[in-house]
Amino acid sequence: MDNDIRKLIDDNWEDIKELIAQKAEAEQKPKTIWDLSVGDKAEYYRLYSDGDVTKLSFDSYYDEKSREAGNAFLTEEEAKFECERRSIEAIMRKYSKPFKFNKHNYCLVYSHYNESVNIESYGVFNCGVPCFETKEIAQQVINEIGEDRLKKYWFGVKE
Repeated sequence: MDNDIRKLIDDNWEDIKELIAQKAEAEQKPKTIWDLSVGDKAEYYRLYSDGDVTKLSFDSYYDEKSREAGNAFLTEEEAKFECERRSIEAIMRKYSKPFKFNKHNYCLVYSHYNESVNIESYGVFNCGVPCFETKEIAQQVINEIGEDRLKKYWFGVKE
């Protein structure tokens, strides 16, 4: 039996080395942006206020501040996704109003049951999301942004 195992290892040695190297590399990669430290010189992506995304090296106090402000990402895809999410939030904020207790506060919600964006009214529960004065304004927001964009970037629905 030992000879069979030895032969199996010898016959597959190159594949085994590659698997070990891949596992070691995966373990060394940061899992979140919060795993990076100044001096690591790890690459990350910074999102600027104009929507530009730049690849940089995490090696300064400014990089830490960018991360604390929510503008640092491990991947370009994450940064671009967040840029789109923020542009949607800006449109929603443009039409929103402060929450008013015991009044109609129209909010956008996602129904997993219907797979649709719906308008709900809350008078007691402040969910910390943009509220709108009327259903018509909420519907205008849906129309301006688009239901598919809302599903993907605001509610994080993966289809």
